[in-house]
Amino acid sequence: MSSLTRSSLASSSQLLKQHLASPTNAYSTAAPRKRRVVFSGIQPTGVPHIGNHLGALSQWQSLVKEVSQQPAESRDALFFSVVGLHALTDPKRLKEERRDMFAVLLALGLDDAAGGAVVFHQDQVPEHAELAWYLNCVTPVNRLMRMTSWKSKLATIRNANSEEEVDDSMLQLGLLAYPVLQAADVLLYKTTHVPVGHDQAQHLELARDLAQSFNRSYPGTHHSGKGKGKGVFRVPEVMLTTHPRIQSLRNPLSKMSKSDPAPGGKILLTDSRASIQSKIKSAVTDSIPGVTWDPTNRPGIAALLQIHSGYSGDSVEDLATRFSGEKGIRELKESCAEAIDGALSRFRGEYERVRKEDGYLRERERDGARRAEEVARGVMKEVREVVGTD
Repeated sequence: MSSLTRSSLASSSQLLKQHLASPTNAYSTAAPRKRRVVFSGIQPTGVPHIGNHLGALSQWQSLVKEVSQQPAESRDALFFSVVGLHALTDPKRLKEERRDMFAVLLALGLDDAAGGAVVFHQDQVPEHAELAWYLNCVTPVNRLMRMTSWKSKLATIRNANSEEEVDDSMLQLGLLAYPVLQAADVLLYKTTHVPVGHDQAQHLELARDLAQSFNRSYPGTHHSGKGKGKGVFRVPEVMLTTHPRIQSLRNPLSKMSKSDPAPGGKILLTDSRASIQSKIKSAVTDSIPGVTWDPTNRPGIAALLQIHSGYSGDSVEDLATRFSGEKGIRELKESCAEAIDGALSRFRGEYERVRKEDGYLRERERDGARRAEEVARGVMKEVREVVGTD
């Protein structure tokens, strides 16, 4: 992992112009490639599990690798954030889990200088909360009430058996309005693309709508000084993850979750080789001999095939054919555990090293926050100008 030197950091205005500009070539007739600005965040819930990795973090790693190979003058800008303001719970627990998650992102190599990624804590950049307030002022309450996320989260908080057992009398403003903060997280960097899973597409649709609504309400002045401008924000596009949702190893009809009461239902990125082998060996499957790709009738087998495919790169169909013999389920489990361990062994060592270096972590946190705020400060200056609070 490389440390970014202070001398490599541009000024606030330079960074904002650089990460939004599109490269041009006076001798080329081809249209220049438009520079993308990618933002994605993850809540600090401690060490992620393999479902988080295959569903989101591995896509972030692919983006860093892709960007590192782009010419410097047309390189995409990447912003990856630990979104602590979305996880205000027990203070002591939050402090530890913020640090855990930040160490995970560093150990995954997301701060690679060549990839140009900015890895930072959202709660260390005050412009996130400020922009959320401005967006609150153009957000219809009934739009937030219609969103499904607050009911499901409230049901979890209240230990309710179903969403029907909760109503808005139990609802706190922070839970209702957190999609607006989520929109602010995205729009603050003039983001053009957001990697999300299918269950987050509704929230990004809100961010797109709020960008357009704010631009209509506060278009500003045209750069020529005459007439209306086009507004501050870009309308971000969805980058849906290509990997399917990973199911629990103990209940393949449910999504793998950190809150799963069964420890064997999830594999954390820091689990040892022995722990991975044990959890995969005890994964729920069925009594049908051999392996087939049949997600509807054999969800346990399908879950293992998807995990194996995610870490080996082989298609689920090829894997099903390979393990179609009489001892196929046992062989699939052994091979799946090897694929997971092989993919995560280097990460485990790096995470253990980074997590122990408190001074290094704090330095990287300050570095990331500074780089993010240099861009955020410039965007908020534009926001205040069009609103009239500058």
